[in-house]
Amino acid sequence: MAEASASTREAQIVAKSVAETATPMPPVMPTAVPTMTPTAVIEPTRPLPVIQNPTDSEFLAAADAAGKPLVVVDGSNTGVWQYPEDTFVHPISFEIRENTAYLIDAGRVLFLDLVQPEQAEVLLQSGDVVDGVTVIEPIDLHIAPDGLLVLDRAGDVYRYDWQSKVWLMDRYDRPISDTSSHYYVALDGEENGRYLLETSYNYAMLYENGERQSLWNLPEARGIDLSAMGDSVYVLEQHMDDTEAMLTLYESTSTVDVFRPDIKMDQARQVVASSAGRETAVYVLDKDGNRLLTFSPQNGQLQNMIQLPQNAEISAFTVHPQSGNLLFAGKNRLYFFEQPEKIANVSGQPLLTGTQPHDPAFLASISGFAPPIGWDITTRDLQMPGAPRHYRLGVHQGADFYWARDSQIFAAADGVVIRAMHDYTPPFPAAFYEMRNQAYELGYTSEEALDFYRGQQVWLEHENGLISRYIHLGSIAWDLEEGQHVTKGQFIGTVGNSGSPASLESPDSDAHLHFELWLGDHYLGQFLRPVETRDWVNAILHN
Repeated sequence: MAEASASTREAQIVAKSVAETATPMPPVMPTAVPTMTPTAVIEPTRPLPVIQNPTDSEFLAAADAAGKPLVVVDGSNTGVWQYPEDTFVHPISFEIRENTAYLIDAGRVLFLDLVQPEQAEVLLQSGDVVDGVTVIEPIDLHIAPDGLLVLDRAGDVYRYDWQSKVWLMDRYDRPISDTSSHYYVALDGEENGRYLLETSYNYAMLYENGERQSLWNLPEARGIDLSAMGDSVYVLEQHMDDTEAMLTLYESTSTVDVFRPDIKMDQARQVVASSAGRETAVYVLDKDGNRLLTFSPQNGQLQNMIQLPQNAEISAFTVHPQSGNLLFAGKNRLYFFEQPEKIANVSGQPLLTGTQPHDPAFLASISGFAPPIGWDITTRDLQMPGAPRHYRLGVHQGADFYWARDSQIFAAADGVVIRAMHDYTPPFPAAFYEMRNQAYELGYTSEEALDFYRGQQVWLEHENGLISRYIHLGSIAWDLEEGQHVTKGQFIGTVGNSGSPASLESPDSDAHLHFELWLGDHYLGQFLRPVETRDWVNAILHN
């Protein structure tokens, strides 16, 4: 119980510290904050959780072909803690310090006691203020000797100092700097050095004390994750034109050619290199969370394959830094591999309400959509939802489709028109200047500025609760009216660049369709890894 009490006091100290040290900010949030109104307490009267996981024939065949064992996670070898519904939906980062777990879900950093199965608590979330900077959305974290490091979608890194119990700015990277479109997607470290993985210009970078120490180029691919162990840095990437992944070892910024994983990885999500416990290994979570591969850290040869509970929505894992035990995080569950005695229903209150935009069950239920123009989605991660927008200190909330000015745009699904800006008037240059100054004063893009930058728009509401937004339009169909029913494929407008700063140059500069999907106050792609966002946008628009 001492650990749990310490965690509670820690949360109280954090809240007090942030409130006392932060610069007062306007009440406008940079992105929608998940609703966290407590509901009735859920008593632990449910049946104890059970893991059912029949052997998957595909995984068994792959293991046999590699001449390696297939280990199946089930109730005989794994314990599970079941948390209340809507505690965490789809964790994307998971780390352990001593007997406390930290994970990121729904734009929040949660901490959980691993000794006592107790209520998860929020340590940091979207809208909090750190050293005068408003948090937009945490997407990765790392346990360092000097604190808990958290990477923001905007490129910043925050640090929760273990000694002072206060959040500090470790690296501010929100404005345009040496590059105008850098996109950091993963964070790791060794001792007090920090590694960042960049997916727009394809490089990995080491920094200390906020200053760059080294940088090296990577193959052209989509950055997924990286993990450091001693002088070794393992970088996980995805091919540009499919979902196959590749894992590369670097030492002193140079490729180690002898390291060559000998099995195909697909829909990879995370890599962890660990020397904890009895085994030194490199682990890769792939198959969209259904499989864990263990590799030799020297040559990349497969050591074994672990079949995780299928369709259990496991999305992140970690290795206990002392015992070396594997832990997995799924929807409202923690799984303790090789600790089958750890079975519990955790009492407490849900921390989220309503359908969440990153819930795989919800995303899989979306149907009836098609691309609003062309067929293929953009190949650049920087043009996908969740990418940073440094010129306005915010993030991108949709996908860009680059087509010639005046190209026709069509309804992505059946729906009802809820906004059609026939009366749009292009703003004067002074208005763009004012919005840019506002972003720099606030430290993020306000809701007012976001709508300004969208320009001429059409919004459609669909039966599944989603709203599609068609942005930067050059024109709107003359007969399109609010309240009107439209069918999938119906003409609604043309490509333009309205609202874009490039519109000040010419009507053709940077002309494109910016397309957004929204569920309530959340854009589709929010709270997901970049590679997951691409998978889901592809699945939704191409059925």
